Amino acid sequence: MTIRPLVIPATIQQAARWHTVRSARDSSVYHITWRLECAGQVDFDALAAAWQTVTDRHESLRSRFMARDGELTLVIQPAVDVTARLIEPVVPDVDQAAQEFARVAVELHTQEFRLDTGPVARLALVRTGTREELVLTVHHIAVDGWGMMVLFDDLSTAYASLVRGEKPVFTDAAASFHRYAEKLRSEEERGRWRRSLDHWRTALDGVVLTTVAHDREPGRPTAVGDPGTTVRYRFSAQADRGRAALAQELGATPFSMMLAAWQIVLARGGEREPTIGVRSMNRSTRSEQALVGLVSNSCLVRATVDDQASIREVATAARDATWNLLAHQGVPFPVVHAALPEETRSRLTNVKLTLNYLGPIGQGLTLGDVGLAMVQAPNRAARADMVVSYWDGGDGILAEVEYNTEVYEEETVLRMMRDMDDVLVMAAADVDRLVGAVRVLTRSVPAAR
Repeated sequence: MTIRPLVIPATIQQAARWHTVRSARDSSVYHITWRLECAGQVDFDALAAAWQTVTDRHESLRSRFMARDGELTLVIQPAVDVTARLIEPVVPDVDQAAQEFARVAVELHTQEFRLDTGPVARLALVRTGTREELVLTVHHIAVDGWGMMVLFDDLSTAYASLVRGEKPVFTDAAASFHRYAEKLRSEEERGRWRRSLDHWRTALDGVVLTTVAHDREPGRPTAVGDPGTTVRYRFSAQADRGRAALAQELGATPFSMMLAAWQIVLARGGEREPTIGVRSMNRSTRSEQALVGLVSNSCLVRATVDDQASIREVATAARDATWNLLAHQGVPFPVVHAALPEETRSRLTNVKLTLNYLGPIGQGLTLGDVGLAMVQAPNRAARADMVVSYWDGGDGILAEVEYNTEVYEEETVLRMMRDMDDVLVMAAADVDRLVGAVRVLTRSVPAAR
């Protein structure tokens, strides 16, 4: 018997991503690539078999997308044959090997995905001498960052079994993406989002987005898919301690303290009512946490930061805003956007600044018993003016900032991160310091002119 593909409407988030990809100046802006340095040798045959195993296991990896009459359809195929690639560039010395690994990663990252035919994910093992890297790339319309982590955990489990000569066995059945999509449609049809939509209408009434002042003007508005790159910044140990102490004192999440630090920097930089984007994991149930798919959501956080307020007061407001965000994160941002007045919608076309907490995503990874370390992302396009993503680890806070290279120099980005660092250090020394006494070098402006 031939098993037919499962055909359902795409989720609201996927439909929005589809339209954004089609208008993006560089479609690779929505590729997520994990470049992973291997601490040992990888068995490529076992890796290839493991890749087929996880593709068989997860619906999102067998997905393709079809547009007709303005509607996007998700087609989940019963089976898809996939092939991991083994790439073995020949280089004359160690220094050139490092450059070649970076070049190959960029090439793999920017390679186009055919969303109408699939596949929506690819895996390669890059090998030069005894050094190896894994390069895993997925399209964000199919899988988000948390889903990447679930995918990779399963890949590691399958690989470990295959290296031992055993058939991969998983303790639980894979979470179903099509059931998640059906749940979203049901919530919308039953009016389950009304209360949250009322919250967002009030919270975002008359809102104006904030950005960091550009180093140069490109002669056109910045847009999704502009040329971009990433830079990493490690926060000082004092900043880490300051954030932890403030979070403990206020009963707040560490994320909300990072949010408060950025709000203070932007306010002291000129924009006293900073509004930035926040990428929410949006996985409140166990089944959602086990799901490989696009579940994450975009939200906006608005603040009013007065010079006479203390760091404690700004942090308390950020804590409360974070709890409100988590309570109302389930409504897809396109639905929120459509519910706002036209004048407000026109100012929210492209969020310019976004804060993204990555938690355990990409950290402590192994492939079977092979240790892996995540190398800086090979992005060559920017989703916004700046996207600040960060991890908490045993050695402190590490941030990776994706930014638009048409309008910013790297030093501007690093200066902003140092300003955030200084605010967190100040919080440790004197949480009652007035915001007006904080000095920053970052300049901020309204994004809507």
